[in-house]
Amino acid sequence: MIRQSKATKRNFLTGEAIEIIKEKPIKGVRGVHTIELFDALTGKLVERVESENFISKVMEELQRQAALFAFLTDSMSGESSIQYNGPRYDLARYDVVFQNFDMSWVTRGDFPMSRIVLTDYDGPEDPENEIIMRGRIIGYADRYNTYVGSDTKRGTLNTAESFIEPQHIHLVYDWPTHAANGTFQSVYWNYDYDKNASFAVIGKKSLQISAPNGYLFVGYVQAKAKNGKLYFMGKEAQTNKVAILVYELNIQARTITNGQVYALLNTTSGYENFEIAPNGDIYLISESTLYCFGQNGSPKNIPGTSQTSRSYSGFLLDLFAIAGQDVYIESRTKYSNDLQINRYNINDLVNPLDVKVIPWASVDVYQKYCGGVDYIPDVDMLAITVDGYTYFVDRTMLDLSKNTPVKTSVSNYSAITYDPTKKQFIEIRHATPYENGQYDYTKRDVTIRPLGFIGARNLLPSPVTKTSTNTMKLTYDLYIDSF
Repeated sequence: MIRQSKATKRNFLTGEAIEIIKEKPIKGVRGVHTIELFDALTGKLVERVESENFISKVMEELQRQAALFAFLTDSMSGESSIQYNGPRYDLARYDVVFQNFDMSWVTRGDFPMSRIVLTDYDGPEDPENEIIMRGRIIGYADRYNTYVGSDTKRGTLNTAESFIEPQHIHLVYDWPTHAANGTFQSVYWNYDYDKNASFAVIGKKSLQISAPNGYLFVGYVQAKAKNGKLYFMGKEAQTNKVAILVYELNIQARTITNGQVYALLNTTSGYENFEIAPNGDIYLISESTLYCFGQNGSPKNIPGTSQTSRSYSGFLLDLFAIAGQDVYIESRTKYSNDLQINRYNINDLVNPLDVKVIPWASVDVYQKYCGGVDYIPDVDMLAITVDGYTYFVDRTMLDLSKNTPVKTSVSNYSAITYDPTKKQFIEIRHATPYENGQYDYTKRDVTIRPLGFIGARNLLPSPVTKTSTNTMKLTYDLYIDSF
C-alpha cells in the first residue's frame, strides 16, 4: 500500500515556493525533517523546508533480528552484551548483527541512526536498494550529544526543545553561523558523519573455498573480482611458483568449492599484489617494481619496454589498476605528500598520459600505504583502499563528487565489486582459516557482504544553501504509530 507525502520548501525573502509529492509505503514508523534558516542579525525566518525521509530496509531488518535475539538469548553479560552459549554452527543458520567472536551481541556499536548528516547528493530516493551514504559532507550532528566549539560542520542537539514520548520522538539540532555552510540536498541518518559502516552481517554470505589439489593460498594479498569471477594469488605447493586461482563469484551456498588454476607462472612467490589485464596478461607487484607474465606463465615485456620488469620512482606498491585501456599507477615520492596518480595507456607503461593529484585531505594517505585499488566498471569508479577504508573516486577526474559514496570501512585485502541488480557495492573479505592451532592455507574463508547501511535518507525538494549570515535549525519528528 502506498500513501502520498507532501514535501515543501518556502523562501520568505524571494517568495519561492516548491511543493512535491513523495510516495511512501504505509508503515508504522514515519520520520519528517523540518529545516529552518534564520537571519543571524535579525533572527527572522528566511527559509523553511519540510520533507519526509524513507526508513532504510536495514532498520526493518534490525527490528526482525531484535526479536530473534530475544528468542536465542541465554543470559545478559554486563551492561553491553547479550550472551548466546550454544554451538556456533547452530547460530550460522541465522543472520545476526553485532556478532563478536565470543558469541556475544554488543548492544552498542555501529548503529545506523547514530548521526544526522547533510550532504550535497541529489540522486533520487531508492528505498529498495539504497544502503550507502553519498555526497560531500556539509554538516552533521550527533544524535543525543550536545556540542560547543569551532568545528565548521558540526551542530548540536538542542536539549531544551527536544522531547521523547511513547509514540513521538522530537529532536532539534542547531548550527551556528560558522558551521554547515554550503549547499546540501540530502539528509541522512548514518552510523558516522564521514564514513559508511560495514557493520553487522545483514545480507552477508559466508563460504569456505579450497585450493585445487597441489596448490596453496598466499596469505595477505588483495583478491580481485572481475567479470563475475573471483581471483586469488596462490602457489604450487612443491615448487612455490606463483599461481592465480579463479572461482565463480555467484556461489549460492556455504560450501567448500574447488576452483581452477587460471595461470601457473614461471616465478616463485614473494609478491605483494597482482592484476589481470583484459587480454589475460598477469601483472605482479613487488614494492616499486612491476612484472608481466602471459597466461601461459612465461614472462612478457612490460608494454613500452624490452624488459620483463620495470621499477617506478614513486610508490607503485599496491596502487595499480587496469580500467579498459587505462592503467593507473601511484607516483608519490613521500608518504606525507598528496596522492599522485599517473595514467598510462595499457600499451605504454613508460610514458604517462597525464598525472592527477588527489589532496590527502580528501583521500587520507598521509604517512600511509595504499592497501589496493579496484576498478568498478559499472559506475566507472576507482575504489582506493587506505588503512582500512575504501574511497570511491570518479575515474576520469579522479575526484570526489556529490555522487560519490562516502568512504567505507573495509579490510585492506578485500575485493570491491558492484551488484548492478541490487545497486549495491559489495565487499569480498577473505582470510586463512585457523584450526587446531595452525593456519590452513589449503582453504580460504570468504565473506561477501554489501557495503554500508544507512538508517534513513531524505531527498529535499530542492537544494538548501546556508551561509555565514544564517543560523540553522533542523527538527526531526519520528512518529511510531504501532507502539
